[in-house]
Amino acid sequence: MGKISLVLPIYNEQLVLREVLAKYIADLENIRSKHNYQWEIIAVDDCSRDESRLIMLEYARQHQNFRIVTLAERSGEHAAVTAGLSVAAGDIVLVAEIDIQNPIGLLENMVQEHLNSGVPIIYGYRQFTGWRRRKALITDRLTRLACKLFVLDGYFNGIVNTELYTADVVAILRDNPAKTKYMRTMNNWVGWETKEFWYASEYTETEAKAKLEQMRRQSRGNTQYKKTGHVSSVSTWWGVLYLILAMVALTLGCAFVRVAHPILIWILFTGGFASIVLALMSFMRTLLLARIGKVKYYEGEVVYEIKSILNR
Repeated sequence: MGKISLVLPIYNEQLVLREVLAKYIADLENIRSKHNYQWEIIAVDDCSRDESRLIMLEYARQHQNFRIVTLAERSGEHAAVTAGLSVAAGDIVLVAEIDIQNPIGLLENMVQEHLNSGVPIIYGYRQFTGWRRRKALITDRLTRLACKLFVLDGYFNGIVNTELYTADVVAILRDNPAKTKYMRTMNNWVGWETKEFWYASEYTETEAKAKLEQMRRQSRGNTQYKKTGHVSSVSTWWGVLYLILAMVALTLGCAFVRVAHPILIWILFTGGFASIVLALMSFMRTLLLARIGKVKYYEGEVVYEIKSILNR
């Protein structure tokens, strides 16, 4: 009896998480019944700030083979996938995105493609449709030479958001010392045989947007959805805001210094200089965070740290 691991990088996905997990679990159960493969899901929580964590815990209580890997700090999708691969124990490892456009049966079809062909790496390409496909075909022709340099033919006709690897491939990927692992590029370096698996979206782009809007309306009463960036970029934006406030306050103070009340002038100049100080502190914080990240990278530390693993 074999085993399949499904790695899911998750960051602020509460809006669609339940629906997508239900699809993937149904897929994995079909694989178990038809091909006698046990399964595990490795959900990598990349420090989500919404209710994604609560939903993951809900599924972990329901399924002993639902594992939650929690990262110590926000690290990005590629680092999250790397963390998931580091604990995956399957003979076949699937990596997928939390995307409502992935149809039911996608995972089962990719596994069947692997079993039929024996190819160790399969990329699931979701085909573009409508104007996106026409635009992609033009882009593909204009950039074909560049694509050949990176062995990425066909990339512009669709988007890869599902991947299949055998355990042998995953073992080599784990041993690779790269800090942030962009899997498709690394696989091209290693030289594994790959195969493309093309599939159609469950919804058109218009239908997907309408469904997301419907889900937002249904959940708006008790939940707020907020996409949050990395702390260094947030600090930079605060610095820009403080700098703008300082310029406005000092400009107004200089313009009305002779006609406005002295207290108002004092408030404007004090606020302006205080905003300059806050802007400098924000920019210094950004530089410090960037420096810490650079030192960690060059000293050989991994760019992610696993804080905990639930359902070992």
